[in-house]
Amino acid sequence: MTEKEKNVYTKLYDISSENLNKAGMTMSTHKETLIASLDLKPDVTDLSIMYDVPRDKFLQVLFYITFKRWIADDEVEKIDDGSLDDERFKKEVLKSVYESTERRIKKCVVTNYVDHTNEYTYSIGKFRRRMRMTVTKIKAKIPLKTKQKIKDVYLKILNK
Repeated sequence: MTEKEKNVYTKLYDISSENLNKAGMTMSTHKETLIASLDLKPDVTDLSIMYDVPRDKFLQVLFYITFKRWIADDEVEKIDDGSLDDERFKKEVLKSVYESTERRIKKCVVTNYVDHTNEYTYSIGKFRRRMRMTVTKIKAKIPLKTKQKIKDVYLKILNK
């Protein structure tokens, strides 16, 4: 999505928020959540957009882009007890969300996650790229006649 389109959505959010405030109500979502959700892909979450989100809006944005759901109030109280500084809090929450069972069940792919424990730093996409390159190299070394024989055997198995 272009910056111009994001600006339009930002203005729409501001207008809606202002109208709700006049009626004595508030928006249930933050502006940052809306803007972050505009670039979402169905099964992929890019965590690089999370690093600049303020702490008070961090959990809502993270849960929405990762789990595609709103965070419940009791979850907020359980996660954010106020004992950690902002940077440490964000690192801990990102790690727990990345390692969560809910993310694995929903099969959400996370990209641009950096593990800040200094044990290792990686990006999830690198492993896939390396595997693809390795398989391509192996396939290139197999002679054409052998590839054809493998294909024939495979097709015979499928037809049975």
